[in-house]
Amino acid sequence: MVFITAPFQLWAASSAESQPKNRFIQLVQSGQLQQAYQLAETLEDEWAGDADFDMAYGQIALQVGQNDRAIFALERVVADKPLWLQARFSLAHAYYKTKNYPAALQQISILEQQQLAHLAEPVAQLRRATTAAENKLKGHQRHKFKYGLGRDNNVNSGTAEDRIFIPSLGEIDVFPQSKASQDYFHQLAYSFDGRWQQDQRSAWLADIQLDTTVFHQLSEFDRQSLAARLGYEADYQQYSYSLKAYSRPLRLGGQWYRNDWGGLISAHYQLNAVHTVGAQWTSGRSDNRLDDRLNLTLQSLSVSWERKSQRWINQASLSFSAERSRLDSADYNSRDISSFSYSNIWLVSTAHLFVARAELQDIKYKSPHPLFRVVRDERLFLFTGSWIWQHSAAVSTEFKCSYTDKNSPITLYQYDRTECVLGASYAF
Repeated sequence: MVFITAPFQLWAASSAESQPKNRFIQLVQSGQLQQAYQLAETLEDEWAGDADFDMAYGQIALQVGQNDRAIFALERVVADKPLWLQARFSLAHAYYKTKNYPAALQQISILEQQQLAHLAEPVAQLRRATTAAENKLKGHQRHKFKYGLGRDNNVNSGTAEDRIFIPSLGEIDVFPQSKASQDYFHQLAYSFDGRWQQDQRSAWLADIQLDTTVFHQLSEFDRQSLAARLGYEADYQQYSYSLKAYSRPLRLGGQWYRNDWGGLISAHYQLNAVHTVGAQWTSGRSDNRLDDRLNLTLQSLSVSWERKSQRWINQASLSFSAERSRLDSADYNSRDISSFSYSNIWLVSTAHLFVARAELQDIKYKSPHPLFRVVRDERLFLFTGSWIWQHSAAVSTEFKCSYTDKNSPITLYQYDRTECVLGASYAF
């Protein structure tokens, strides 16, 4: 989020100093801000205390991420010229960047008492960001209950075909249990999101989500799932990292089916006020309670990009996963997955939010299937769209639809699936 709206203030100098001054101006005007900052550093001992130089130096330092140096320069400007409101605004921005929120709010309060139209919106924007960041430091514990009614046209991810081809056996009829089945369902969910701030930069995190889905007729697909993550986060001026442990047990048809668990480490770097990049490494296991051949180890690496504006958030990620069977005899379940996803969050108005996400996966198995004698190379496309109506801070309704299309060289494993849910939630 860029708050500096005025052009750089370039100080005036006598003819004796015109050469470094002109060089500085050229560097700024050509966008070579890092070089301009380095030149200003060499001039600081001579020019520190000159308000025009300190203003230019402070703004350049802010642009290149040298926020502490920016504060030193801009504090000198405000002390010398307290009515220079652009300097005071830049100082408030520098305090915000260094997480000194009380000092930033103090400068913002002084600015709000002035009548400057060109600074009104940037000051209001900076206040919102500073207040939100200060509230974040206080930590939080949030709860949400959600109920939904929906329809799934392919509950068991079954094939739409009546017959499939098996090498050496020819065409055979598809078992009824493998054919697509549709049904209505009810969903009830509870989620918890907690943050316990330890100091200005570090915090303990916890998030838990419990879901239960009950089908109208196909009770053998009733499921209860729990997703829990516990971790630690450190947040600095331009970058942050977190360490988390996770567990995702799943109960299907009245009995424990699977538990996925492991840990992850992630890092994010803010390139500028709009763009952020990140990376995440995940290592874990999947333990299947019904079939040991489905026990897997997981290693995954993903990189991401995010762009934020006032009404839009765009995100893209690229990931590579290696899933390996823990039984040599079941190596045909080992696979490599490459995926690309893109999501968009659109703040339509203060009460309406639209969220869309698309993902494409390329799934390559390591060994031939023992029955079909084919090495599976599959493609999966997933699209999800949600419209959220926020009635108040606590109450919202949501209409969500998702579509999945999976292609496989083995007919039994390819399917289309559409699921739509209408739900309401209460948060506190």
